[in-house]
Amino acid sequence: NFQPVSIKMAKEQGLSLNPAKISGSCGRLMCCLAYEQKSYEYLNSITPQVGSIVRTPDGEGTVIETNVVAGTLKVRSNVEILAPRIYKRDECAYIRGGKRAPQAPDKEEE
Repeated sequence: NFQPVSIKMAKEQGLSLNPAKISGSCGRLMCCLAYEQKSYEYLNSITPQVGSIVRTPDGEGTVIETNVVAGTLKVRSNVEILAPRIYKRDECAYIRGGKRAPQAPDKEEE
């Protein structure tokens, strides 16, 4: 029986919500999900969300996809002729939008 916190961890880590896929052989939530949760929470907090407007090396655009572990954002440019591109999170500056503004990364990460 999965508790809401287990489902929240699986969602934040981009995993299937199928209990068989996130359970160990013991039938309980995989230990690695709980072990990695703080890292995912931190990475999510510093990453602009889908729908955010960001400034990229190529101009402004809208985040259409994120990969928090790889630290990448797929951005659709405001210039219609350009195809969406993938940028490193630190190449982009958050301007506005999304459900919340990202936090500044920890100093030791820079």
